[in-house]
Amino acid sequence: MKRFIISLLLVSVAFVSCEKYDTVKDVNNDYMANFKAFCTMIDEEYCFLGLKNIDWNAVQDEMLPRVQAAKSEQEFFNVLESSLDYLRDGHVWMISPFKRYVCDTYLIDEDGNKYPGNFDPGVIKDNYLKERFRTMASGIVFGEIERNGHTYAYIYYSGFDNDWTDEDYKYIEPIIERSEGIIFDIRNNPGGSGEIGLTLASNFFDKKTLVGYHALKTGKGHNDFSELQALYCRPTKKHDWSDKKTMLLTNREVYSTANLFTCALKQAKNVTQIGGISGGGGGMPMTHYLPNGWLVVFPGNVLFDINKQHIEGGIEPDIEVTSTDADFDAGRDAIIEAALIELMK
Repeated sequence: MKRFIISLLLVSVAFVSCEKYDTVKDVNNDYMANFKAFCTMIDEEYCFLGLKNIDWNAVQDEMLPRVQAAKSEQEFFNVLESSLDYLRDGHVWMISPFKRYVCDTYLIDEDGNKYPGNFDPGVIKDNYLKERFRTMASGIVFGEIERNGHTYAYIYYSGFDNDWTDEDYKYIEPIIERSEGIIFDIRNNPGGSGEIGLTLASNFFDKKTLVGYHALKTGKGHNDFSELQALYCRPTKKHDWSDKKTMLLTNREVYSTANLFTCALKQAKNVTQIGGISGGGGGMPMTHYLPNGWLVVFPGNVLFDINKQHIEGGIEPDIEVTSTDADFDAGRDAIIEAALIELMK
């Protein structure tokens, strides 16, 4: 049960097609009835209204005239879509037979500007790893970066969907052992299994370490949660990277389990986070249905850091660095450059 609770599965809407759309029987297509059910559902079961200080009543008041004016299902869907935008939560999505919605407003900052992308894999391959790299089926790219007579291990992990195999470690461990430090790159990593995330994070610890907490939404009130349950990383018997100076590279599209992984490594004494703030995603998606059969998904539990602050808003880097388009056009990754400077100190 505990493993189930901490396994944050980033649910991709790509696998749900309109043809496979699963509805409920005896649907009620009355817009006002569905809007009321939708508002109550979010009010009572979405876990971040209180923690994010979202005035859900104000959102309902703003959207009500649009519901009353809606002349089609498409127009009504757009109203609910606009409502969900206020949650700024990438674990929130909605599916109807004719349209799918995924909340992406967390990628926009408070000033209305999109967070910088900060990532160009082509620049890394062509100008840093060159021919000294290998790609594994599990989504891992790794190799060595040399700078001023020093050699550093570079690892890029694209998603926590597949656990690292012995075959992965067979090729990666020798590079880490002979390196003077590690650049661990998880930019644009959307998440996956929370269990895989915490297991991989454990490679960076030499003793049992508290890395955060989790709690379940237990009641209809905005702050009705279970008691906090501690999350730990325990040293692995096979792999110990706790003595290797490590730079963890992040950007805003580091989400869900990748965000949890970042939170955990904040407690590793040898790890420094460099780049941009991560994207958040501190909850496990739960499925719900409206009376008209539309599927609505949103989190029903909360992850916290060791200071008992929720991590839904993302993890701030220790060293903030932005790679501009001009940098990438020049074949330069400013975040990797900053990581190399730190490693050579």
